[in-house]
Amino acid sequence: MAYRSEPRVDPTFVSRGSFVVLKVRVACSIAGSDAAMAASRRSQTVTRTHLTTADVVQAAGSIAERGVSEITMAAVAARLGVTPMALYQHVRSKSHLLMLLMNSLLEEIEVPPRSVGRWDVRLRLFHRAVVGAMTRYPGLVGSFEVETHDAPEVPRLLEGYLQILLDGGFDPQTAGLAYTGLYYLAMGVQQPHHGAISPVILPPADHSLTATATVHASATGIGPAEWHEFALDVYLDGLRRSRGQRRTS
Repeated sequence: MAYRSEPRVDPTFVSRGSFVVLKVRVACSIAGSDAAMAASRRSQTVTRTHLTTADVVQAAGSIAERGVSEITMAAVAARLGVTPMALYQHVRSKSHLLMLLMNSLLEEIEVPPRSVGRWDVRLRLFHRAVVGAMTRYPGLVGSFEVETHDAPEVPRLLEGYLQILLDGGFDPQTAGLAYTGLYYLAMGVQQPHHGAISPVILPPADHSLTATATVHASATGIGPAEWHEFALDVYLDGLRRSRGQRRTS
């Protein structure tokens, strides 16, 4: 029921009957407010009833935009309009939630099929996608609170890496070594040196370190993507060479 706003009335200058009407109007307004609050509570109850694990993960991802450190069970619950205890029907702990968040990013990655092209083309595309997912929320991968290898998608991605390498003609042992090197490259992106993608970006602590000073001056303006692409270029070139050497040895 809607109520029109009434002009302010000073009860000192109205009759007793008018004052009763004023009190009734106020009481009706309060009753309307109580009804709205009750409807809001019913709406929250419905939200709790239909809450899913995907809702919880999505809320955590929204908070992670401000930084992974901002994710707490209380913050996620507040974003969803539920109590923190309601979250535990869907996730076991904060570390479990972070793992699910990481897994949701990995789910989107497709392993390039053979039709895409040569093994090195497929490997580059695949590795870029993996690193992109791992860096989506800086601090998520490598956090002591999340065990990335527990993510259900990790075995699928490992299988993808190894299959591409085997398709490229690498023997199983070399394929394992090659994957491990790529793993180190990917994890290196997650562990910046005092916030820098490379130590050479930072000014040398001692000006007598002339080699460091020279390289530092030339490194200005190089973006994170270029650093990683160069490392990947060198690594893939090394794999091409090692593949031929190991097959002939």
